[in-house]
Amino acid sequence: MITLLSPHPALMVDVGERVLVVADLHLGLEVDLAKQGINIPFQWGVILERLLGLVREHTPERLLILGDVKHGVPATSFQEKQAIPTFFKALLEEVPRIDVCRGNHDSNIEALLPPQVTLHSSKGVLLGEDLQVAAMHGHAWPDPQALTAETLLIGHNHPTVSLSTPLGVRFQRPVWLRGSLNPAGIVKAVLEWEGVKVEDSDPLELFRSEYGVDPRLREIIVVPMFNELLGGLPVNLEPPESLLGPLFREHIVDLGGFEAFLLDGTYLGCIDFLREHHSIEDFSRQQSQA
Repeated sequence: MITLLSPHPALMVDVGERVLVVADLHLGLEVDLAKQGINIPFQWGVILERLLGLVREHTPERLLILGDVKHGVPATSFQEKQAIPTFFKALLEEVPRIDVCRGNHDSNIEALLPPQVTLHSSKGVLLGEDLQVAAMHGHAWPDPQALTAETLLIGHNHPTVSLSTPLGVRFQRPVWLRGSLNPAGIVKAVLEWEGVKVEDSDPLELFRSEYGVDPRLREIIVVPMFNELLGGLPVNLEPPESLLGPLFREHIVDLGGFEAFLLDGTYLGCIDFLREHHSIEDFSRQQSQA
């Protein structure tokens, strides 16, 4: 069972153990902003308190962070080196197990994590004994074993929607994205990435032959960014190839059919609808007809 923890950019996965999932902390973003002339206090303490609040309220058995714990790439700032070990030590006092899926900003993150934190590769991790959910950052191809899960959780894209008011003022809000996919399509793409020749073969049967398991992946959930200072990608304005990660850029996933939800759970409609209707009035009309 997957539950969105509205109004927070976090979800709970119950697969025999309760796993709290967040994505894209980007600790150290302030250093990059300072280089652009934007000077604000370091926010890692604020992010920590928000995350600790969720842990204390929902008492998960495990915390999973879907990558981009830190922000600095390729170098790691002095502030990140100081803050990240302390950040995780504080979390470990409240939650017994912490996992991190490596993100594209997480170069050398292993040097900063306490030994009690488990670091997984960018290809993802499976949750639950029945392999119901897979999770990864989203900048890399998933491990073939991830396709045995029914749902894949990814971050990386910082998804938002852009809407305009009657006065012409445009604003963006972070959103959850949820959509189905064609199992044969993603299986074929992953097999080819792994160097398996598909040609005219049935990709599903070939997958079973290669890995001895059934591909079951039917759904992707894109997790919004936990760091509120991050800019977002307006998914209703950008073409699919502008999204991040191979699943979107290679057109394996039909983003237009994905549904968007605000952090408070409000249903906005599918992306195709939001691409054609950018105004608050259009959205309100769609809501009244739903």
